[in-house]
Order: sequence, then structure tokens, then C-alpha cells
Amino acid sequence: MRRGERHGPAPRVRGRRTGRHGRGARGRRAGRSGRVVRGCGTHPRGCAIPRRRVRRRPGKGRTVTSGGASEQLAQAAEILVPLAEEATVRIHGAEAGNPLLGSGFFVAPNWVLTCAHVARAEGEVTLVGAPRKEVRVGYRDQLLAGVVEWAQPSGPGGIPGQSQGNDPGYGAGSAGQGGAARGPGGWAAPDLALIRLVDPLEHPCVWLTERTAKGYTTNPVAYFGWLPLGGVLMPYSGRCVISGQLGVGGGGLLRLSNDDEMPQGLSGGPVVDLVRGEVIGVLQARRAERDGGLAVSIQQLRLLPTAENPADDLYHRVMTAHDLYHADHHRFLLNRDFYGWTEAHSEIGAAAGRALTPGRRTALLGLLAQLPPPSGARALGDVVTEVRGGAGQGFAVAPRAWRDGLGLLYDLRRGSELEAVLRYAVLAATAEHPRPAQESHERELWEWAQSTAADQGLSMLFRNSLIGERMSRLRARHAVVPPQAGLEPGLRARGEAQLEIIPRGWEPDRFDWRVTVSPESGEVDCVHEDFRGTAVADLPARLAAPLAEAFRRCDEPGYVAALQLAVPGSLMAFAADTWRLDPDGGTLGALRPVVVRRTDPPPDTDPAVAEERLSRWRTLHRLQPAAEVLDCEDSQAQPLPEDAELRARPREMLPVLCRSSGAAPEALHRLLRCGYSVALWRRDPIEPRQVCSDLHRGVPQAVLAARTAAGLPAQLASLRAAVAEGVPETFWSGALALLYDDPTRPLPGTDELLETP
Repeated sequence: MRRGERHGPAPRVRGRRTGRHGRGARGRRAGRSGRVVRGCGTHPRGCAIPRRRVRRRPGKGRTVTSGGASEQLAQAAEILVPLAEEATVRIHGAEAGNPLLGSGFFVAPNWVLTCAHVARAEGEVTLVGAPRKEVRVGYRDQLLAGVVEWAQPSGPGGIPGQSQGNDPGYGAGSAGQGGAARGPGGWAAPDLALIRLVDPLEHPCVWLTERTAKGYTTNPVAYFGWLPLGGVLMPYSGRCVISGQLGVGGGGLLRLSNDDEMPQGLSGGPVVDLVRGEVIGVLQARRAERDGGLAVSIQQLRLLPTAENPADDLYHRVMTAHDLYHADHHRFLLNRDFYGWTEAHSEIGAAAGRALTPGRRTALLGLLAQLPPPSGARALGDVVTEVRGGAGQGFAVAPRAWRDGLGLLYDLRRGSELEAVLRYAVLAATAEHPRPAQESHERELWEWAQSTAADQGLSMLFRNSLIGERMSRLRARHAVVPPQAGLEPGLRARGEAQLEIIPRGWEPDRFDWRVTVSPESGEVDCVHEDFRGTAVADLPARLAAPLAEAFRRCDEPGYVAALQLAVPGSLMAFAADTWRLDPDGGTLGALRPVVVRRTDPPPDTDPAVAEERLSRWRTLHRLQPAAEVLDCEDSQAQPLPEDAELRARPREMLPVLCRSSGAAPEALHRLLRCGYSVALWRRDPIEPRQVCSDLHRGVPQAVLAARTAAGLPAQLASLRAAVAEGVPETFWSGALALLYDDPTRPLPGTDELLETP
């Protein structure tokens, strides 16, 4: 489906007692990216895929407060059901025919949550890092490639030690056509799986609850999925209530009443609390030969295996992406037609009696997501206990992320919920983290707590206590943090490989080229050159052997030489890092650092400018660079500062360009003219309405990991390798490029005669 197309009317199958849904939220259109395995206008087995209707947002300012409880519930469903439907997907097998396996739903950008018995029909435990199973994700009229990153059923049978009373057996809803149930007791928790899309895609995401399962009530819920009906794959939604919970603290399974039908095929779909407006479970099983069933509590996701490196922890990766998605789309209203879960929470009155409005809650979760994760479940539990004034009891699964701890502060039996939430935010911002937090992120969270306390009219005594506690914790933390090492200058010069691309003015689609190496001595050797004009499509094959020879001359044990791509300003978007020199290998930029240099830089006619450029270069290689986005603010394009202002910026500033892809040659020329030899910029253009906060967050984190400018080429190569592996958190860096024009080692002059060996 092309961007901008509207879907035709979508037939909807409802349960027997499901009311009529009216207008609702408009889902985000799918982007053009994403690996479409095959069109899904017609299911391989003859099931047509109806297109969903693009809905308009509800009337602005409407609040669900009038009428009785049933009318309020109907209005809440009118708002929430379309949001959940737009994020519910089909899970298909990757084998021939792509059979329907069940349902799932987007929980974060490029992440789908479903049941393990849907994603791994054979039922084995799949640990993080194990061989991955390929599946297909049906979204609208597309089948997208996906891999099962984690799936863990405990096997058939109920929760150990728990009785299901006199109810008949539950069968895991095997969603294939005519799939058989798994036998009495269904599949025990967690019975969950996470599927990662192979390529980036624009899509909506549901809102996952951060509350503990003990907070679930008998609120009405809606559940969603897909099923084949008369040769057509149909979206389905039904209604029921939570009639009970199984497991200690209700952290295992949710019993769903028999108010509505649950056909086979819905396993893996979301269960939405219609009063709170959040997904609280994953539909798992239906009762044999009668209505009702079971859902897995969202808290079971916390059973994901922990990782030795916190940055690799899958639970934190997914939850962070979830919270940042909602925070970004609430903060940056670039699309007037966008209507999300935070807006829905306001309209249905989900925050009635709560300490935070829906907007403040979304903002807080986004700010907490920017922090590194807690140093462990025990450390997080200690923070929650200190804020609550006592330990929580009866929780089935310990909290793992900052959002989980926040959920334990709702409905306190004593004390002020708002004061507890604000103090929790301060303790989170000043806690010991497994890796250093960005100072700006901690400061943003503190400023949020300050402004919220003032806006809500909390006492001066309490606000002063927050200030005092923050300062004392920061002093204690700084007292034990060792100084950073490894930022000293004096890095040994290494061999470098250069590829110069020379345009042919009379043949715009053909180029001359030269491959050279610069050993540690600084002398330049020409490996090979060709001035006969090579077509763009033929460059990777023609350059494979010369570049391989250049790399052999420069690489050392433990050191992979960077490739310096030397191009004129008009070719700054030349994407040599995407080449595959070996058809069976990875992209060049994922295998080694690739940086860009200008063959036509501004002339250094003024000795003061040349000295300033050299001074900035040395400062960036001695101190931690401070990344600053110059052309974008709040996801809106901004003009670059004037030259005088650029020259006055601190020497440790690292300029970043987010929305200047079209004007990159001129923008980078100005930066070079003002003394900047290192800069990051987004090479590909983005839509004016596209939220770009992922780049604004990702670049400072990458620069922090690089420590100095000397580490930026390797850090960018690491990001490109992660993009090639399909790591969703790095997709923001897919088109990132690095200007790295070393003034101490100039490129060989184009007029200089080089000897070919």
C-alpha cells in the first residue's frame, strides 16, 4: 500500500454480545520501509485480507462522563477499540503457503508480542541468543519478515500448585485452521514470545500497563485477534470481564468470563482494560466447548532472561522502546490526524483520582525510559520500599524496569501518591546505574519533578526536601565514581585506506576513482586507480580487489583500518558504506569504519581559521565531545546558526545535522569554514511530520560510548552492524554519516603524481 492511500471498509467480526463500535482513532499509515515478503491481498489458502478502515479521531474535547456505566463503557470502547485493532497483527508461518498461526500485536516499534505456542508451535524453549525461527507478520495487506527473538512456554499443564477448580479444561488456542487444543490446563505461563521485524516499519503500538497485577479489577475488557471465516481472514473483537486470577498475586493468568465467544485463531491477541485504557494481558486459551478463557498477564514479560550486559537486556530494550514511542508521539504533534493512547486516556477519564494526568504520566515514563536500567531487581525494590514506606507483598514477578517500580506506587494505602511518584523520580535520576546516565536526561527528569510539584501546589517544605535529597544523593554518588580514563591525547597514528571518487561532469552517472593507503609514516601509496569512467552500479565489483589489498596493508591484529571516502561536496550523500564487496558478506560500513572527507574543502587562506580548525580537532580527541543538533528543535527544521555564532561555540562541541540532508553540501561546507572537521549528519531525508527524537537521543549516547572523537568511526561501524542485524533500537542510525576530515593528515592532492606499484 502506498503512503497516502486510504483503506476500504473493513468487515469486522464481533462476539455475540459485543456492542457496535463507532468512530475511533486513526492508526498510523505503514511506511514504505519493511521487507514485504509477499502481498497479502489474498491469503495463500484463499482467504482474502480485508483492508481496515482509516478512522477519524473522536471529537476533540469530548470526555466520557455522561450517562450511566453502560453508556460510559460504550463510549470508552468507541475510543479504545480502533486503537487496539490497528496494532493487532496476524502471525503466519514462513513455509510455503504461509499458514495462519495466530494473532499478535505491536508493543514497541518493530516488536510484536504473541503467545509462545503461536510463534513456536513445536513448544520448545527458545532462549535469547539461540537460533531464531523465521515467521511472517501480517500487517494490513502486507506479509513482513520477522524472527522469534524469545519464546518460552513451560509446556502443557496449569500453573504448578494451582487448581483450576471445577472448570473444564482449557485449550491453548492453536490458531491454525482446525488446530487442536493442547489438552487440559492449557499452557502454563509465561507462554509468551517476542517477534522482531527484520526491517524498520512505521506502525502504531498498544499501551502496556505498568501496574501490578494486584491492581487488576473486574473491569470489562476487550480482546482482539484474527480468524479465518468463510475463506476470508477477519479481524475479531469480543467483550468480557476478568472473573479471577491464577497464581501468586495474580501475576500468572487472568480468567476471562464466559460473556462472549472466543473462537480458535485469537491466541496471542491483546486484552484491553476498557476502564483503564491499557493492555493487561495476552489471550492464551479458550475453555473447551464453551465461552470464556485465559489470558497471560503482561507482568510475565518480566520473566525474560537477564543479560550480562544491561544494554543487551531484551526486556529493557522493548520496554524502553515502548515508553519512548508513546512519549515522543504525545510530545511532538507533527501530524494533526494522529490520535494516540494518551489522548484516549484523557477522553475516557482513565486518570480520574490518580496523581498524574495522562500527559504527565506519559512524559514521566518517557523520561524514566531515557535512564539506564536499575542495577538490579533488588536495588529497584529498595527504592520502591523507601518511597512506599514498606515493602510490597504478594507480587508474583519482581519489578525489573523503572516503569515497573512506578506501577507499584499507585493506590497507596497511606500517604500522598503524588509525593511518592515525585520522590521516586528523584531517586531514579540519582540512583547508581550499571552504566553512566546522560547528565541531560537526569536533569530533564529532575526538572519534570520540580515543575510538577510546583504546578500541583505541593508545599514548600516538600519541594525543599526533594532538593535536599537530590543534592545529598548526587554528592554520595560522585564520591565513589572514579574519574574517566582513556581520554588522554597521543593516540598512535595508524595506517589508513582512502577511496577517492571523482565525478565526470560530462557523464553524471559515471565516476573515476583512486584507492590509496597512508602508512604510519604519512607517505601515500597508490594501490589502484581508474580514469575510464565506471558506472555507479559497477563500482562495488570493480573496487572489491583494490580495497581488499588496501585493507590488507593497513589492518593489524586488533585493529581494523577505517576507509576514508574522499568526495567533493556534491557527492556528500555517496553511500559507499552500503556496498557489499563480497556478495555473501555484510555491508562495508558494518564490517569496518567508513568516514567521509571533502576533496574540495574551503581554502585555509586565513592562518587563524586553520589554527582554530586544528585546535578544535585536538580538543575533540582529548575531551568528551558534546553533541549538539544544530538544524532541528522539537522535530521541526531550524536554520543553522550564523557563522559568527558557530565560531563562538565551545571547542568540544560536535555538530549534528538532523534535517539538512538536501542542503548537506552547503551546511557541511559552512561547518568546515567555521573550523569544524568532525560532524555527524543524517544522509537520507525524512518526512516533515516524522518524529526524530530517536536520533536526538541516540547520537549523544553513541558519542558518550565513543569517549572521544577518535572512537566515533568505530562506534558508527558498530551501529551499522547492529542495523544490519536488525536491532530495532539502532534503526535511527541507518543513514547516519560521519565527516572526519583530519587536518593533521591531509588527503593526497589531486594534482600530485602517485606511483602505481
